[in-house]
Amino acid sequence: MQAIFDESLVFSFQEVVKEAVSEVMAGKGMPAFQQALRNGLNRICCTIQQRVLELIDQELRDNLPLRKGWVIVRRDPKTILSPFGEVHYERTLFRNKKSGQHAHLADRLVGYKPHQRLDTLLEADLLEEAVDRSYAKAGKSFETHTGIRVSGQTVLNIVRKLQPEKIELKERIKVKKVASILYVEADEDHVPHREKGVSAFEQRLVYVHEGRVRVGKDRYELIGKKYFTFPPGTASQVIWDTIWRYLEATYDLEQTKYIFISGDGVPWIKAGAEYIHGAHYVLDGFHLRRAIFRAAGADEEKREALFGAVLSGKKREMNRLLAAFRQETEKESRKKAISEVQTYINNQWSGIRAMRKYDRLLVGCSAEGHVSHVLSALLSSRPMG
Repeated sequence: MQAIFDESLVFSFQEVVKEAVSEVMAGKGMPAFQQALRNGLNRICCTIQQRVLELIDQELRDNLPLRKGWVIVRRDPKTILSPFGEVHYERTLFRNKKSGQHAHLADRLVGYKPHQRLDTLLEADLLEEAVDRSYAKAGKSFETHTGIRVSGQTVLNIVRKLQPEKIELKERIKVKKVASILYVEADEDHVPHREKGVSAFEQRLVYVHEGRVRVGKDRYELIGKKYFTFPPGTASQVIWDTIWRYLEATYDLEQTKYIFISGDGVPWIKAGAEYIHGAHYVLDGFHLRRAIFRAAGADEEKREALFGAVLSGKKREMNRLLAAFRQETEKESRKKAISEVQTYINNQWSGIRAMRKYDRLLVGCSAEGHVSHVLSALLSSRPMG
């Protein structure tokens, strides 16, 4: 208890009271006093929650019987929104010696999931607020109490999570599947719009599978595939929270060693590796090849040299080659195209590095083909509307 409640906390409380009283003495009235007092007490509550979480983590680090079979890997920071405000704390990542699974045991002990950003009690408070007012106003009410804004979209996500649609009830899985590797692939279809004054829109596709099997000479079929489509304007948080909830409900993730997210490298796809705990973003080889062909043109020697530099991880050599390609050409359009490819490859270097590192585990991303089959046939290139 001494580690939680000490003299510094007493001093902080005294300072909060002094600050609140000074508001009254300055003639700002009782509302200003109450607001200052509430804000100060919320900060103290955040400190107490931080100390409790870190105390639990320290007990797990020091007490071997409490974490039997688990070894320390490293310390990781985490931020969670509580009813008092943002709580920043550090907890230990452990690894199970038998299964190789990684977990933050302190988070697990208090009921926090790997992807969780909002405290459960805060979700309940926001849900209660949303009963009688709009999602945006429900989120804004939290700002009044803590000074931290919760978006209306976040409130909507909470409502959807706690009141799942009927289709989710039909697909509820009793026994979770086991897959050592899961593949999540994503792309979008650019759909033209004929209505006057309305521009084309972007329909997004994400699908999950467990690998592929050969079903013909040059044909493969994905194992356990599941499609998700999202309308224009859907936030990345909504997309990847949907995918995470599907993975968590469908698979025993404790037995999943790798989750790979593949795509062309646009921000909303790369964001998946941030929302899905332990996932690795890998650049789709199709888009890498297309970029290299665009920069090197029909010159096969240039293509091979550029491919060699990229696939061997020689970033400096890759940039030198592209700079040389740009100097050799006289057309401004070609210079611009090569510069765009150089920017693209540099921005995707982490995804390229992952593609090289996990090469033997990857089965190839087929997102372009799935977009064509699932979306384009209905919406764009050969619409069935």
